[in-house]
Amino acid sequence: MSPAVGAYDLYFTGSRGNPRQCIIIGEDVEPIFYRFETPDVYMTNTTTTIYRNSDVVAAFDWTASSYLGLCTVRHRQPFPMSQLVLQGSSATARAFYLNQVKFEWRRDKDDPTGYSLYTAQNIRIASFRRQDQNTPVGPSHAFLQYTFVQPALLLESLLALCVNRWIDGNHV
Repeated sequence: MSPAVGAYDLYFTGSRGNPRQCIIIGEDVEPIFYRFETPDVYMTNTTTTIYRNSDVVAAFDWTASSYLGLCTVRHRQPFPMSQLVLQGSSATARAFYLNQVKFEWRRDKDDPTGYSLYTAQNIRIASFRRQDQNTPVGPSHAFLQYTFVQPALLLESLLALCVNRWIDGNHV
């Protein structure tokens, strides 16, 4: 994907196959660094801790290590992770709401591991692609290109993307 005017790139490093275990780094109007950490624990509840820089900003509490449980975002009440993957406008789309505004991750027709984020007005504001490449931050296996500067929307988008990728990659 060629860079869009006014677009920002985030690069995914770390685990290639597990969206619950990765580092996301890049820059928009400021440096961006997220880390998703999930311990390798089986047959028990598992927590994915999400950091922005060194601060915990969210957590996923998975039940039985891989089923959707609760999501806790800093300064908000916990909510079911299923709210990040609500029924979308098509069979390949899943929606989430932020501040009562609907957003939708849609799987790409030509790339089953790619996703695009749309607003309720059907405007694409982000795209996620799996692609090995050398980047300004070192080798990466995927990238997210987005056209907005709203930290809360970026976090919520990354949370929803993680759950979407987990569901689709594990046929949950």
